[in-house]
Amino acid sequence: MTESHSARLKQAVVALRKGDRVQARSLILAELRNDPNNLTTWLWALEVANSDKEKRSILGKILSLDPSHTGALQYIKKLDQAAGFNPEISSQRPRLDRDLHSTEPETEKGRVGGLVRLFTDWILNLPLSCGFIALFAVIVAVAFIYFRVNTSLYGLIGNDFDDLIVSNSYEIISYGEMYWEVQFEGIAESKFIGIVRHISPIRIEEFRILTHDILVTTADFSNPDIVDTNVIDHKFFWKSTQSSAPNGSINLIHAFPANKDIYQELLKIQNWDTVKITGREIYTVKAYQSDETFLGNWQDAGCNTLLIESVSIIKNSEE
Repeated sequence: MTESHSARLKQAVVALRKGDRVQARSLILAELRNDPNNLTTWLWALEVANSDKEKRSILGKILSLDPSHTGALQYIKKLDQAAGFNPEISSQRPRLDRDLHSTEPETEKGRVGGLVRLFTDWILNLPLSCGFIALFAVIVAVAFIYFRVNTSLYGLIGNDFDDLIVSNSYEIISYGEMYWEVQFEGIAESKFIGIVRHISPIRIEEFRILTHDILVTTADFSNPDIVDTNVIDHKFFWKSTQSSAPNGSINLIHAFPANKDIYQELLKIQNWDTVKITGREIYTVKAYQSDETFLGNWQDAGCNTLLIESVSIIKNSEE
């Protein structure tokens, strides 16, 4: 740890002792950005964690640096006891616990697995040439669903927001061995109301906090008889069928959901829904490995990267 970094951590400790958790958290996050493998800083990060889930994520990092850290192991045990979790009973009765806490998504996951096995058996029983054709078709279908269809396949793909560590200002987000620095255009909220002509997932590992491309249109831009639209590689294109300039607006939103609930709402949106989306405009997102290796920079060019704080479907496409 450099002298300046050590001084910053000392300032965080002083702020924490004065009861200023916000300032302490900000200093500790800054220290972790500069020295993500410093065990002492991670231990102090526990003191400014906002939830038990965040504490567990921090404890996981501590144990990755020191697998036998007694304090971290005891802290996890304390969290488990507070949550009413008994690891011995859990290990002895995994089937009972799974049955007691099963939910509809888990049932759906079982159905998905059954369908996969059914397809596998079917392909293996086909003649060799037909089998290759069927396998190719399945690969194409899976690729299309993964990159173009707005679904998480009951949680099998997509983001796990429970494991994100987010600063109060959303300017620093960390997940596993990666973190992101977010620069906002300002503090004002932007609002987008219109008809969705395209929605698809963003599947870029370096920018996994970005989840969706959403093309929101109004007036002539929402009418396919007047304007043709397309979204390719996170850019939008349009072409008018008339000689005059179309009326209305067209905006491609690159979505950064503020939380898991917002993400779940985004998964409900379909083409031709009328939606209202509000949030803060983002100027750039910089991605790093935990060792500060720079992974890339996301910056808009005619689109709207947005920290989405609220979303509602005003009118469903099926109505």
